[in-house]
Amino acid sequence: MKLFKNLFKRGAEHNVEIGGQDVEIGAPLNFQSGIHVVVDLDSDTGFKGLPKEWEAIMKGGGLTKEEAVNNPEEVLQALEFVAGGMVGKEQDKKPETGAKQPGKLVDYLSTEDPTKIFGKLTKLDEGSSGIVYKGVHSKTNMKCAIKVIQIKADTKLETLENEIAIMHTCKHKNIVEYVGSYSVNQDLWIVMEFLEGGKLTDLLMNTQLSEPEIACICKENLQALKYLHDNNRIHRDIKSDNILLGAKGTVKLADFGFCAELNNQNDKRKSVVGTPYWMAPEVIRGVDYDTKVDIWSLGIMALEMADGEPPLLDLPPLRALFIIATQPPPTLREPEKWSSTFKDFLALALAKNPQKRASADELLNHPFIQKACDTKFIVNLLKKYKLNK
Repeated sequence: MKLFKNLFKRGAEHNVEIGGQDVEIGAPLNFQSGIHVVVDLDSDTGFKGLPKEWEAIMKGGGLTKEEAVNNPEEVLQALEFVAGGMVGKEQDKKPETGAKQPGKLVDYLSTEDPTKIFGKLTKLDEGSSGIVYKGVHSKTNMKCAIKVIQIKADTKLETLENEIAIMHTCKHKNIVEYVGSYSVNQDLWIVMEFLEGGKLTDLLMNTQLSEPEIACICKENLQALKYLHDNNRIHRDIKSDNILLGAKGTVKLADFGFCAELNNQNDKRKSVVGTPYWMAPEVIRGVDYDTKVDIWSLGIMALEMADGEPPLLDLPPLRALFIIATQPPPTLREPEKWSSTFKDFLALALAKNPQKRASADELLNHPFIQKACDTKFIVNLLKKYKLNK
């Protein structure tokens, strides 16, 4: 059996026993000091010594013990991510020499009372990070999306500081406009422009897009990614849920909670963050990565637009992550229905090797993007399916 070393180069070191031999490796974050993990085909999952939570995930994760034993690094990395609630473990927050750090949260807060500025609040959505409302600016009548986050003792302020700092400095026609941040008692209000068409996901649930329409949305997103990448930033959560549509056909990138900034001293990241089905292989494997992870996610989103959902969505997250990390890139479900130009675009975006994966700039010049129609088609679809809010 192939021996492996340095699965995780973090924290205290522990032993993994393979075939009667001890191999010293770095410990996953969720492990406690002194845990002894054994890779063993005689066990139910292929591992012994896993925390009970991880053992349960393994048993319901859709993997065979042979797959676990033959690919222990990828399986343990995926296990750690799923056990963490699939919200990611940010390991590279330690300031690098010369790195540009976001300001403190208080530096971005307006002194005005938002309850006197924004009225007609209507609840739109609720998630783990907070509640999103639609509101109207009392002076300008501008419709706004307001994310209200309750600040608790365990709230990671540095994550919010990073998100607000990124939004504060991003000015691009394909990126949601940041309005401001406010404090009300123990709540943080993050205010952005409101886009009536809602999420791209909602549109995909109602219609099948044509190639020119898919090319159009890819083009608008690639323009946003080129802007971010040219400014040494990675979004790290490209998916249809984070693409918002305007009533006039605008297409804008949103949600910068996982966004990271690169610099001369730290031009790679290795945190396992994102949403499983859209994640690039190198992210799942826990190796260094750069802006090319956004290109992979955009390729998955292009498949999502063509097929109606991203690949592997019917699988448990653990098995999906394992397949992404160990098997060839996904392809169209019905390739005969699509042009060779579209297939070539997908192949360039979904190259398993990031060095062979195209950049945003290169994809913008691809023949498939030249087929893009005008964004006005979005206006008609929003009206047809009454998605304007």
